[in-house]
Amino acid sequence: VPTTLPPSSSSLSAHNNDRRDFLRTITTSAAAAAAGTTAVILLPSVAEASAGASSNIVMPNYIEYLIEKNAEGLAQTDMLYKGPDPEIQLRRIGEASNRLPEIAQLAEDKKWSQVQGIITGPLGTLLQTMNSVASLAGTKGAKDAAKLVKTDLLEIGAAAQRKDSATCVKNADKAAKDLEKFVNVAFQ
Repeated sequence: VPTTLPPSSSSLSAHNNDRRDFLRTITTSAAAAAAGTTAVILLPSVAEASAGASSNIVMPNYIEYLIEKNAEGLAQTDMLYKGPDPEIQLRRIGEASNRLPEIAQLAEDKKWSQVQGIITGPLGTLLQTMNSVASLAGTKGAKDAAKLVKTDLLEIGAAAQRKDSATCVKNADKAAKDLEKFVNVAFQ
């Protein structure tokens, strides 16, 4: 009498482990064992999911929701997003301009990591704020003035990496003047 092994756990786990598949596997194995043959496991022949069904999920888009709500003609006070606040942007630009004189002193003291820290920290968001203000102003002069300040800040960073204090001080002064010109052009 040939002996047959019970179905392996891997063959059982290949199915969905629901009751129907489990019973089908056990009865097939038991019938094969009673007939004296080796156990054969029948796999379900029908796929239980359609291909790509999960990729058709539509996720809500919050930006489109905001645009839709604003387009409904709500009162100005009920709008969810009113655009960038000019007072906050002016405050950010003012804080950045207050930090520019520190760069000259730090460069003279040869504290290069602190110069880089100011460039990437407090002045890091200055470029984003200036680009936002320039796009709201909509003038070529505002965009050009923003590019000048950006160039000055990049030159300060390059001079700090070369450990060139004279160039760093010169570009810090130039950046302060160019930033003042930007504010005058953008907020006419």
